[in-house]
Amino acid sequence: MHLSNAEQWAQLCHRQAELVESLSKTFPERRENHTDLGLCWRRLEQQVLRGETPRVDDLK
Repeated sequence: MHLSNAEQWAQLCHRQAELVESLSKTFPERRENHTDLGLCWRRLEQQVLRGETPRVDDLK
């Protein structure tokens, strides 16, 4: 199922990834967690752009 507003969702995912990853500047001790979470947002972005149904369990 392709989302009718997939580009907007992809942009939102991209911004979320950047936001989470930028938190490492303030909280460097959490850098690994921020990186992992950022990668999850980027994977979700790619799923949406490919027209795949986003699945939370695929993000682990």
